[in-house]
Order: sequence, then C-alpha cells, then structure tokens
Amino acid sequence: MINTAIEKITENSDTLAVYWENGEISSYPYLYLRDNCPSPSTIHSNGQKLIETSAINPAIKPENTELRNGSEVLISWDGEAHQSLFSADWLYNHRLSKAAIAERRQEGHLSAPLILWDETLNNNLPAGDYNAISASDEALCSWLENIRKYGFAVLRNVPAQPGMILKVVELFGYIRETNYGKLFDVKTTVNPNNLAFTSLGLSAHTDNPYRNPTPTLQLLHCLQSSAAGGNSVLVDAFKVIADLKSHSSQMFHLLSTTPVNFRFEDQHDLIERTDTIIGLDVFGEVNAIRFNNRSVQAFEVEEEQMIAFYEAYQYLAKMIDDERYFVEFKMEASDLFIVDNERVMHGRSAYDGAGGERFLQGAYADRDGLLSKLGVLKRNAINQLV
Repeated sequence: MINTAIEKITENSDTLAVYWENGEISSYPYLYLRDNCPSPSTIHSNGQKLIETSAINPAIKPENTELRNGSEVLISWDGEAHQSLFSADWLYNHRLSKAAIAERRQEGHLSAPLILWDETLNNNLPAGDYNAISASDEALCSWLENIRKYGFAVLRNVPAQPGMILKVVELFGYIRETNYGKLFDVKTTVNPNNLAFTSLGLSAHTDNPYRNPTPTLQLLHCLQSSAAGGNSVLVDAFKVIADLKSHSSQMFHLLSTTPVNFRFEDQHDLIERTDTIIGLDVFGEVNAIRFNNRSVQAFEVEEEQMIAFYEAYQYLAKMIDDERYFVEFKMEASDLFIVDNERVMHGRSAYDGAGGERFLQGAYADRDGLLSKLGVLKRNAINQLV
C-alpha cells in the first residue's frame, strides 16, 4: 500500500508535478513516464520492455492528464494514439528526488543485510544437511540465505563420492568451468602447477584473482580426511576491511584505488588481471576482496607512494592472518563448504601427507545463479502464504 494519496497534479513544460496528501511534491519528466508506461503495448507480459527508448520523441508532452480518485493518473499523449495509466502506488515508489532514491536504497540494504563476523562465529557455524536441502525447498532456502548473509556455509552428509560436488551446484546454479576443469582434485601431486596441490599450509586468500571475471563462488568437498592437520580456515574480508577502514582511511583509500597485477602461468595457460585489492561498487561501498599473495606480481606503484602502499598491504595481510578473525574447522569425509570468493577468504594449515590422506574436490560457480534461486524460493514461499 502507498503511504499517501495524490491531492492534485499539474502539467509543467516538460514534467508532471504530483502533489501528495502528505505535502510532498514529486516531478516526473514526460519522457520518463512514456518510457515506463505499464500498458501491454509497452511492457510484455514477461515484464520486458517492448518500446525502444531511443524511438521516443524527447520532447513528448501529454495532450491531456487526468487524476482519478487520488489513486490513478491517466495520460493521453500528444502526437500518438496512446494512453498511459499510472497507479499512485507506482508513482510514489518511483519518486525521483535525491532523498527518495536514497531512502529506497537504504530500505533495500535493511531488508537484506549482510552479517559481518569474526572468531565468535566458531560457536555457531552456518550449516545445512545435504539430504534435507535435496528434499526440501525450505531447507535449501535457509542454507542459501546463510551463504548470502555470512558469505559461506557448511554442508554435512554429502556422500563422499567423486563428482558429488556437481550435484550440490545443480541445486542452486551452474558450474563455472575454468582451466582446472568442471571440478578439480585438491591433494598432493608431483610437480604441482599450484601450491594448493601440495601439503603446505596456505594463508587465507581468494581464488583466481588473475581471472576476469573471477568465479564468485567456490565449493570444496572432502572425500578423505585421515591426515593430521589440514584444518580449513575462513576469514570474513568485509569485516577485516571495515576494521581496517576504522583504523586508517588512508590505507583503505590506497588499497581500494591502487591497481595491482595478478598472474597465473603454466605450460598451458597464461592468465592476467589488473585490479584493486579492495573492490568498490558504483556507490563507493566495498563489494569485493582480491587477495592472493601467491599470484600477485611486483607492485606497479609510483615511487613516492610505494612505501605507503606496502604499509597498507602488510597491515591488511597481518589482519587477515590474525586468529581473532578465523573460523577454523577440520573437514571430515562428507563435509562440504561453499564461500563467496569475493568476500570470504579461505586457507588451510599444513598437513602430514605421509601419515594419512587429505583429498578434496573443488568446483566454481557464480553468485548470480545462487541469488536467483534464492529469490525464486522466497517468492514461492510468499505466494504460498497468500
């Protein structure tokens, strides 16, 4: 329901002014209104636009406007046999003032907040059960929602069989195939092209920052876990970055504006990308971390900024290595975890490859598929209540 009804409307030279009963006044350019006409000749039943914005006369004006019962506005357009009927609800929810746009954006953040975390989350890991999410949309929705909020989740009781990780991805999205294949084995190998395929410990990192676009989801499924060591470590980079920014806005600025080079090369592949360590969205808010000390190249930073950049980079790296930010657990056979690869960094402690087996299978997927599935599940749940 709208917050208020329309008191009156007036036609200006290039905009329609709407006077709301709460005293607010909104202006809508005629071009904007014609472009967003909700009639079947403008919007297909599937929700996609039929009209080409470039084909609309930029000087379009109404022949007549009519306010109906304070709840609808009918516009008859000059020069074309077409009418547009806008509900007061649509107009109110599309007010174009700076304050109204900021209010809608804030409401969106509040309705779908992220939860930042540190070591205290060890006491309550977001987790699900494979049998449950395979059989129940409600359980699947809950597990996917945890991934959206926390940037990761664990999944128990995934049969410890090769290829099962692909079955998990099919529940919410699609495999992102890379040079490593649709899935890849994470275990000690001879002459590895990546340190992940050794028994060495790995500091917390994001995968594939040298790739553009970077896979936004990574899954790891444990098939064997008899080796001593090899604990999985997860770090919420968004929490670390928030604390870094509080400590030093200058360090935050350097790491979010200075381009660095990432590179992967073996006999078959040569993949490179240049981007910032901290990624920002169009509103200047943090939306990504790209941190992998194994693949970052010599910094291309101007000499007068190099020392300051190193100071910021090392400070961030030490924060990432601080156990106060660690979620740490031992993966057992049939355990799986998924991380948002642009938010949650993952690593592991070293393990004894001679004293047992540690065999994981990994795969990549993308966040948009997961969020799409989550949105459909939520929509269906709401529709069932109506």
